[in-house]
Amino acid sequence: MGKEKIIIGSTRAGLTLKGELIAYLENKGFEADDVGMKTDGEFVPYHKAAAAVARGVSEKKYRRGVIICGTGAGSVITAAKFKGVYPVHVFNTFTAQQAKAINNCNVVVFGEWLTPPKHAFLLIDKWLETNFTDGVDDDWKIFLANCVKEIGDMETELYK
Repeated sequence: MGKEKIIIGSTRAGLTLKGELIAYLENKGFEADDVGMKTDGEFVPYHKAAAAVARGVSEKKYRRGVIICGTGAGSVITAAKFKGVYPVHVFNTFTAQQAKAINNCNVVVFGEWLTPPKHAFLLIDKWLETNFTDGVDDDWKIFLANCVKEIGDMETELYK
């Protein structure tokens, strides 16, 4: 099996952090597919970069994605519109871990204006190393799995 590909995208406000995260992920053995704005490229608004990442995850071309914009807020709103995409704006290691362990988050969102690269590295590591229901009591594992299933059922109903 080859390297896991992670889809990543940003708008102008996330270019610096995106470059740092791509290098970091590749150094850890991942392949990063950049679908967002490029340093010398045409402007890509936050919602289009977020949608490109979310679409890749929603269509199951990628298991995980990363979005970077200025604050992270608009990208979460956009990515959450896509079926099967569970984005969380992570800002500390607890949210990064819990987003995966409790909510089965498959897209992390960073705000470059709020998150320096070394902090983002800690956050992405925590998210990458955590599995759904890690550290959860057995009865809660069933509860959380049912929650995720019911959210999927809601999406199926809403996105007919």
